[in-house]
Amino acid sequence: MAQTPENIRDQAPWYRQPVFWMLMSGPMIVVVAAFVTLNIASNTVTDLVSDDYYKDGKHINLQLERDVEAAKRGIVAQVLFNADGSAAKVFIAGHFDHGQPLKLSLLHPTRKADDHVVDLKPTGALSGDKVEYAANLQAALPNTAHWYVRVEDNAGVWRVEEKWRPSQGGAVDLKPKDNVLVLAAASSAPAPASAAH
Repeated sequence: MAQTPENIRDQAPWYRQPVFWMLMSGPMIVVVAAFVTLNIASNTVTDLVSDDYYKDGKHINLQLERDVEAAKRGIVAQVLFNADGSAAKVFIAGHFDHGQPLKLSLLHPTRKADDHVVDLKPTGALSGDKVEYAANLQAALPNTAHWYVRVEDNAGVWRVEEKWRPSQGGAVDLKPKDNVLVLAAASSAPAPASAAH
């Protein structure tokens, strides 16, 4: 009896059966995709979750107090970055001691290693009611969709911050957080006396 192509195919070992490979291709693709995803996840660890929840929880009130203090003092700031993001001019208005050291923080949304914290140097220039400071970041900022920009005093009394999107220009206006608790606390407290210039 002559062998037909169908008989030959039926007698072939399992690994030569087309039906086997059609059925197994889906699960094999899923396994490969799982390993690729695992590799990507292990190589791009983010810093979104804090390692010390209790410690951070205790600092929530302290951070809120800094926002309240900035609101009470009427502190606002404007940060102007140069074209490559390696330097900035900072203009600050409000009631604060101009002799106290200040710092500018640029916080990356996911990678703590890319954060920048620099001391602000007073230039001695005034622009209306704003005092001018300069910041040198030493290197251009890495590309990202946005940064969290913060200006604060070194003593940790007040801070102003805002999200900055480089794609929307090189300027960002900073102000105290405008959540209800900050506004309520700031409006119920007396304004501080004018600081020495």
